[in-house]
Amino acid sequence: MDSKGFIDNIEERLVPISPIIEFAISKQLAEIGATKDDLDGRQAMMFIENMTEALELFLGKTEARKKRKDMMSLLRQYDPEYFEKRSLI
Repeated sequence: MDSKGFIDNIEERLVPISPIIEFAISKQLAEIGATKDDLDGRQAMMFIENMTEALELFLGKTEARKKRKDMMSLLRQYDPEYFEKRSLI
């Protein structure tokens, strides 16, 4: 998985909404014990779920769910093998 590309892309999409989201991304990575450089598919799923919850505070439930869908699409792009193994496609 290109974890750095995955997180960089998420940052490009979310940080413009509010600068504090950059802190939220760092916090969520730390909570799952990962960095931008070593995130795997399982951790990415945990990251997406945690970020969705955090985004609900900033954007509300509906917008957070839209952002979750975007993050899932990015995960599919950056780690297609994870989706194949889990039959998530």
